[in-house]
Amino acid sequence: MIRFEKVTAEQYVEDRRKRSSSVPDGPSLLQEYASISMPKRSTRYSAGYDIRTPFGFALWPGQSLVVPTGLRAVMEPDMWLGLYIRSSLGFKYGIRLVNSTAVIDADYAGAANQGHLMVGIYNGGQKVLRLEAGDAFAQGIFQKYYRTDDDDPADQVRVGGFGSTNG
Repeated sequence: MIRFEKVTAEQYVEDRRKRSSSVPDGPSLLQEYASISMPKRSTRYSAGYDIRTPFGFALWPGQSLVVPTGLRAVMEPDMWLGLYIRSSLGFKYGIRLVNSTAVIDADYAGAANQGHLMVGIYNGGQKVLRLEAGDAFAQGIFQKYYRTDDDDPADQVRVGGFGSTNG
């Protein structure tokens, strides 16, 4: 089973409040959550599923922001989800992921934060990026991975989110 799902409204509100100093009140946050759309591919042969921001923001040159998407990815155990900035934002604005590469493991969906996909972006360009709620800013690509023949499987079970597999 491979799909995107919404995290609960409570998880979204909690993470949104943690990540922003200016957050609307409760009812507005719930309306924001309700407006989150499931990622979709733009064309028949698109590899990436467009991920849209649930809220508008401006990102000045040299500034970074973590965008709680309200989404989680459920996938097969031998898969991972790669998150990427939409190429137009990279070319026009110098936008990139703060961690360069976003690898979402299959077991992240079961993390304590419900596997909430939060996309950290950085404006390395010269222009202010302004996005409205519902604008596509990232894309997710589901990919398979392989193990070596002599793989020694880990027995650690994920419980946390970012950086929880320091093992």
